[in-house]
Amino acid sequence: MRRFLAVLVLLVLAAAGCGGRGEKDSISGKVLVAGSTALLPLAKQAAQLFMQEHPRVTINVSGGGSFTGLQQVAAGAVDIGTSDVPAPADDPHYKGLVEHVVAVAPFVIVTHPDVGVASLTQRQLVDIFTGRITNWKQVGGADRKITVIHRPPSSGSRMVIKSIVLQGREFTANAVVMNSNGEVFNGVASTPGAIGYIDAAYLKEGVRAIKYNGVPYTKENVANGTYPIYAFERMYTRGEPAGATKAFIDFVKGDEFQQGYVEKMGFLPTNLVRK
Repeated sequence: MRRFLAVLVLLVLAAAGCGGRGEKDSISGKVLVAGSTALLPLAKQAAQLFMQEHPRVTINVSGGGSFTGLQQVAAGAVDIGTSDVPAPADDPHYKGLVEHVVAVAPFVIVTHPDVGVASLTQRQLVDIFTGRITNWKQVGGADRKITVIHRPPSSGSRMVIKSIVLQGREFTANAVVMNSNGEVFNGVASTPGAIGYIDAAYLKEGVRAIKYNGVPYTKENVANGTYPIYAFERMYTRGEPAGATKAFIDFVKGDEFQQGYVEKMGFLPTNLVRK
C-alpha cells in the first residue's frame, strides 16, 4: 500500500509538471517587431531567450528608426513598434497605441580619439551640432575640422539629442547622416575629427565617450540625475496586446529579464530611473 501511494504521488507530480509545460508550450504565433535601433540589441536578445522557452513562437526583430516603428505598428504592419520617444499625443495616426516602457537607454556623445577633447559643455555641443563651431581648436582640441555624424529625422535617438542637448534647435545640414547606431559608431571611429551620439549599448573601444558638462556617463550618474542624456525605451502595440505579443512584452518587463539581462547589455532596468 505504501509503495502504491508513493507511485501515485509521483504520477500526480509528473502530470502536474506536464500540465505546466503544456500550458507554457500553448503559446504560439509570429510576432513582428520593428523600430528603434537603440533598442535593437535588447529586443533581439529578449526574442532569442523567449523563443528558447517557447519554441512555437517566432519573433522577427528589425530596426528602421523609432518613427518608422511607430508608423508601422499604427498601420498594423507589425505587432510591436519600438521607440526611444513617446508617440505624438496630438497626432491622430497614433490614436489607439498602447505604451509599454521596457528599459532605460542612456546615450553617449562620442568622438574620434584624435580630437583632443575629453569633456564638452551643453553650450559647446549646441554650437558644434548646429554648425557654429567647425574646428576642434575652438573648444580646446586639435586643429582639425569637425565632422558631425548623426541620424535621420525618423530616428528616436536624434530626437532625444535634439530635445535634451540642443533644447529643440536644429542640427546643421552640413553633416553625415547614418541609418543606425551601429553605423554612427563605425562612422565616428573611422573618421578623424568626427563627433556623433550613440546608445550606450553600442559603446566600445574605437571611439571616445565625452563627458557632458564635466559628468561622465555611468549607471550611477543616470540614476542620481547628474547625467541627463537618456530615454525611456518603449514598445507600442495597437490596442492592448494579446497572445504571443502580450507574453513577449510581459517577459521583457519581467524581473528575470530586467535584472538578469538589461544592465549587462548597456541599458538600465526601468525601476532605477523615475519616469
